[in-house]
Amino acid sequence: MALDRTYTGFYIDGQWRESRSNDHFDVVSPRNEEVIGTVPAADRDDIDAAVAAARRAFDETDWPRLAPAERAGYVRKLATALHDRAGELAELISEELGCTLFLSQVYEAVSATMSFNYNAELAESLQLSEVRRSDLTYLSGGSSGGSVIPMAGRSLVVREPRGVVAAIPAYNFALPAVGQKAGPALIAGCTVVLKVPEANPLAIFAVGDLMTEVGMPAGVLNIVAARAEMSHYLVTHPGVDMVSFTGSTEVGRAIGRACGELVRPVVLELGGKSAAIVLPDADPEQAVPAIMGASVIANSGQSCVAQTRILVHRDQYEQYAAAFEQAFASLKVGDPFEADTMIAPVVSEAHRDRIEERIQRAIDEGATLRFGGRRPAHLDKGWYIEPTLFTDVTNDMTIAQEEVFGPVAALIAYEDEDDAVRIANDSKYGLSGSVFTADPVKGFEIAHKIRTGTFSVNGFAADLGSPFGGYKQSGLGREHGTAAIEEYFVTKTISVDPTTDLPEAVVAGIPSGAGPGIA
Repeated sequence: MALDRTYTGFYIDGQWRESRSNDHFDVVSPRNEEVIGTVPAADRDDIDAAVAAARRAFDETDWPRLAPAERAGYVRKLATALHDRAGELAELISEELGCTLFLSQVYEAVSATMSFNYNAELAESLQLSEVRRSDLTYLSGGSSGGSVIPMAGRSLVVREPRGVVAAIPAYNFALPAVGQKAGPALIAGCTVVLKVPEANPLAIFAVGDLMTEVGMPAGVLNIVAARAEMSHYLVTHPGVDMVSFTGSTEVGRAIGRACGELVRPVVLELGGKSAAIVLPDADPEQAVPAIMGASVIANSGQSCVAQTRILVHRDQYEQYAAAFEQAFASLKVGDPFEADTMIAPVVSEAHRDRIEERIQRAIDEGATLRFGGRRPAHLDKGWYIEPTLFTDVTNDMTIAQEEVFGPVAALIAYEDEDDAVRIANDSKYGLSGSVFTADPVKGFEIAHKIRTGTFSVNGFAADLGSPFGGYKQSGLGREHGTAAIEEYFVTKTISVDPTTDLPEAVVAGIPSGAGPGIA
């Protein structure tokens, strides 16, 4: 069965439901500007239906009360179905997103399978309850407290799913985010309304058919597309219990304000302006290619963790400027389906316009355009931009402070190690970073000084089994690894009179907790 590209409805309550809206999105291929598909744009009735389906699945079915290992069985089946269609999905992703087919094949089309399987495996050892028999008298100076608040207690502590999750991925790694967000949410026992990115919804819509194939229970994962107004309606919907969003800091702030007003839990994975610090003892032949891959090559720079501030010692500045200029000049800009393409088109015409505005502003502020900055002359169709290198950049320039989200990097000089750390930290963002040095121990010393959620030594490594998230305006909460699933739980304490014990029928087989005062 070929993957669909034209949809008239949304995947709601385990089936395709015709949209109530007359609005729709045309999906336009970034490589040739041709319309390759269509999906509807939701109205309030569509959002209400999706939330109601997720609400019923959570409130009225046994989904949140299944053992995690039982939910894992469904999640594994979905992972297998995604794996079986990875080749078709990779081609579809490159067509609608514009990224190279290589990136689609090695990450975009396979990461969701990894995330679903990882969380399913995690479910096998997930502990949701613990017994706590405590006596804190010795911690209170000898007081045993009173009858209302005694210093001794007998409790069962349980982790329960938060409820209905509105999950909103970004366009740059859309299908991977389905596994990244829905994987831990489903294993935790939550249900999900997934709002796809406007520019490239097709690969995620294809997941709807796969859920039907594997028999995923109705309502546990619903898929909609929506413009800004209806996306905000989903975020603030009274039937939603939690929001998980990946995207720009500007939109993340708006979602954070809305969730704060509602006292609603939120995970925000937002922007970045990461620095790659090259220490004087680093090997240029190792550092330059690694930084290229972590800055402008990966998804044509459309990555929140892109290392687009390149910090080099002033004494080595011209040496590295020449090396990076040569490296930028070697990159082929072209069709994402051609095997030797390194810089593919960006996602939309409007986004290319924004990148060009950033390039012009950098020139206006005094940075030197060392390479690129133009639309490739040999490509008259598609939203292409040359890989662009700026030199003579100071960290107060807009190009060093604001996320470009394209194949644009800035070379910044530092005086000494302390200055490099200061520059790296002089940002409202704190998502990622890296350091290159002949001394790995020194690299870890630097890592501890940089206020970012992730950091790499002598390369750029995305450890998908470890927590991922930011400091400062790069977001709240964590995704990936065991930390991700904790976001989808809320903890409940059930206590009894401390003179009695917990019923054996309730606590049989549940381990005892540990900590100060725990007997």
